[in-house]
Amino acid sequence: MRITIFGATGRTGHLLVRRALDAGHTVTAYARNPGRLSITHPALSVVAGGMDDDAAIVRAVQDAEAVIEGVGSVSDGTRRIIAAMEKTGVRRLVVVSTCSVPDPGDRPDAKFAALARFVRTVAPKPYREVRRAAELVRVADLDWTLVRVAKLNDRPAGGDVKVGHYGHGVLSLSTSRADLAAFLLGQVTDRTYLRQAPAISS
Repeated sequence: MRITIFGATGRTGHLLVRRALDAGHTVTAYARNPGRLSITHPALSVVAGGMDDDAAIVRAVQDAEAVIEGVGSVSDGTRRIIAAMEKTGVRRLVVVSTCSVPDPGDRPDAKFAALARFVRTVAPKPYREVRRAAELVRVADLDWTLVRVAKLNDRPAGGDVKVGHYGHGVLSLSTSRADLAAFLLGQVTDRTYLRQAPAISS
């Protein structure tokens, strides 16, 4: 499958690019600074550009069968990616979000609510941006999945990702980036959570 990955130079992005290539996919990585992507592979191409570069974003997505987006704290970038996908006819969008974004399936949960309050207090702009990005995804006429996580760590993949909603006693606060990358990649072909916002943890 041809997959375009935004946020490819971050820690989760690197893991995601490597996992996608190892699985036999053809990957286009979008990066403001391509030199930060320390991966070379015959099936990997890189498009250089910022999240305000509409032409470059269109080039990155135009031949894709699925897009994975990990830049939710820049909601204007999410808006531009959605517009590029609509322009080029690409349907499948998988987006990384956070526990700051509520969902009707959630129940009250003190630990996740406390984390969201903390983020809103110490980082109000990213808090607003990730919520705005989620709103844009939810109203997009695309086959989207919004993947919500709380705290990320760098532990190895555990292979047993828990999926659900907050407040049901299933999820922990912590998710490894390796587990997140594996789940994101799985969503490009799995339609279980189509137009849904599942929360996950390791």
